Amino acid sequence: MGIGLVRAYTIGIAVFVTAYWLSPPGVTRNLAQLPIALIAVSALVLAGVRDRPRRAAWLALATGAGLTFAGDLSQAVYVVRGGDIPFPSPADTAYLSGDVLLAVGLGLMQRGRPRDLAGTLDTLVVTVAGGLVVWLGLGAGFSVPDSPADLVRLAYPLENILLLSLAVWLLTSPPGIVDTPVARWLTLGTTGLLIGDTTFGLSGGTLTMQDQLFSMLYFVMYLGWTGAGLRAARHPGVTEPPGPARALSPARLLFLYAALFVVPGLLLCDFVRHVEFDHFPLATAAALLSLLVPARMWLSMHQLETSTRQRDAYREDLVHQAAHDPLTDLPNRAYLMELLAAQLQRARRSGSEVAVLFVDLDFFKRVNDQLGHAAGDEVLRTVTERMKGVLRAGDVIGRQGGDEFVVLIDPVPSPSDLMEIAERLVTTVSAPIMTSTGKAAVGASVGIALARDGQIDPEKLLQDADLAAYRAKSNGRGRAEIFDQALRTELEVRAKLEADIRAGLASDEFELHYQPVMSVADGNLRSYEALIRWRHPLRGMVPPNEFIPAAEESLLICEVGRWVLTHATRQLAEWTRMDPQGHGDVTVAVNISARHLASPSLVDEVRQALEESGLQPRRLVLEITETVLLDEPTADTHLRALRDLGVTVSLDDFGTGYTSIGQLQKLQVDTLKIDQSFLRSDDPATQSLVKLMITAAHAFNLDVVAEGVETQEQLDRLAAIGCELAQGYYLGRPKSAQETEIVV
Repeated sequence: MGIGLVRAYTIGIAVFVTAYWLSPPGVTRNLAQLPIALIAVSALVLAGVRDRPRRAAWLALATGAGLTFAGDLSQAVYVVRGGDIPFPSPADTAYLSGDVLLAVGLGLMQRGRPRDLAGTLDTLVVTVAGGLVVWLGLGAGFSVPDSPADLVRLAYPLENILLLSLAVWLLTSPPGIVDTPVARWLTLGTTGLLIGDTTFGLSGGTLTMQDQLFSMLYFVMYLGWTGAGLRAARHPGVTEPPGPARALSPARLLFLYAALFVVPGLLLCDFVRHVEFDHFPLATAAALLSLLVPARMWLSMHQLETSTRQRDAYREDLVHQAAHDPLTDLPNRAYLMELLAAQLQRARRSGSEVAVLFVDLDFFKRVNDQLGHAAGDEVLRTVTERMKGVLRAGDVIGRQGGDEFVVLIDPVPSPSDLMEIAERLVTTVSAPIMTSTGKAAVGASVGIALARDGQIDPEKLLQDADLAAYRAKSNGRGRAEIFDQALRTELEVRAKLEADIRAGLASDEFELHYQPVMSVADGNLRSYEALIRWRHPLRGMVPPNEFIPAAEESLLICEVGRWVLTHATRQLAEWTRMDPQGHGDVTVAVNISARHLASPSLVDEVRQALEESGLQPRRLVLEITETVLLDEPTADTHLRALRDLGVTVSLDDFGTGYTSIGQLQKLQVDTLKIDQSFLRSDDPATQSLVKLMITAAHAFNLDVVAEGVETQEQLDRLAAIGCELAQGYYLGRPKSAQETEIVV
């Protein structure tokens, strides 16, 4: 509903209230009340049209308000005629019928309300106390009804008490039953009606609508109904499940507290004003309140205890969640470090040992890639249960993260027993696992670290176990290794080597050697393979097999790769400028490691090297191995981006890995490099296999480079089976750029 209609209602109410207030007593004032009643009825009807989930409730309220308006209209007719209003009159019939429908509407408004013992008790307490006031105001002195007039007199207080009960019950309803502002407006309208009727009864029937203060109570009634209707029309109710019961707010507690003083207050009025109230309803109300109030107090204490237990349970659950892995429900890394620190502290006091097992799953990435991450989660949960079954009662297993687990051994057995526990873990983890998407197979590499007297930092002890697991993985996987002095020495040497590599890159100690790739058919130069060499200032020329593995174990290999890309492209561009005829179509091949291929910056680094050197993208060849394609999930995406850039991709050492010939059409490569081991064999079956690989590569429009050519016989054999490119010592050894420049 638009804001304009709400404004029109507001202006209309203000105009009629002002007209009524300024009108002189008599017929004019009675008539001025009628438009306000009509506004309230129309607002309730509008709410019934807009608020479909509670349409029946709004239409009942609108009908009840309409009957109340009919009663006002009937009384206005009597006033216009100038006669006395009889009792009972048609107006009483309309009022009583309207009260019934108003009660029905308030009840329907709370349809679907869940069981709410607290709200029911609060409603009963307030109803007993307020109903007592209403009864004494409207029903004091009533005897057994023996005439229609007596029945009407008795009906008024009973209906008012019913309305009071429903209004209070509405205020205590849980959220979602009815909009809170709507409930307040309805309660305001009902309160105006109740106070107006009670005031009329206490006056002995002497008050009329000509009395401004008295008539304003009924204005409040119509105002409340109007506000409720407009609010519901602007914000129609939605069919949502009700929320939890409302808490015992200070305002609600104040009403309950005030209800306790109603009976003593009425008795005090009886004494001070010398007005003798009927003591039977007073005694009845006091008896009911003496039962209801203790029941409400007991319920409040019970709710408080329940809330406290729930809060403690929630707190414990939050503490557990903060300290445990959500997938396996094992202690997480933070909690593990606390437990390990506590063990080390006890070891320092007692002089005992602390042992840590670092379990790193093998081939877990393959499970995620082939069967999906849901299957990977199943594998982790199954592995967790299996390892729990292997460990002893005092041992604690936790999840370090990803596919890594940590076991805290307590008490610590002998080294041989520790190794036996580790081997049992390897065996139980390695058994096949059936997931919802297929059979999975993983293994485990276990690292063992010991601390005596607790004289070590928890992080350092865990790092030692991790390094031992890494050595187990490097030595063939599916085994256990103990961290010892030899491993510590090895790590120190590796750390020193990494520092030297970093310093060598900074001081330009590295250089590139270039091995030619020749055309088998005509012997012309077609490409160079750029091979990095390290001329150490103290050790001399360091072989690549000494420093490349160390660089690949860290991010240094990415720095090495960037260095090779930059210098290889610059060198080929320089040779092209010096010898455009001989080098115009020559390419340069650069080896790319798995870690560098996984780097998100690789494509930008290749683009930058090409732009700075001015080399055409087609003249750069990036060589990768089969294991890179299998172990690196992002390989396909990055290779596709590199080929879109115009760079050529070569698959190195083909035939030594797991790639089948049928997979060649799916790979993001342009060239195959057949491993030199096939060329050196004189076995006819091997030679047939080489021919098959070349034929298959040509079928998929791939060029072929044969590595390791060392004799003319091998070269002739390649020419006979259609291999177009060859590389090897027979055709040219790797040489520095200066030596290569002499050739050109």
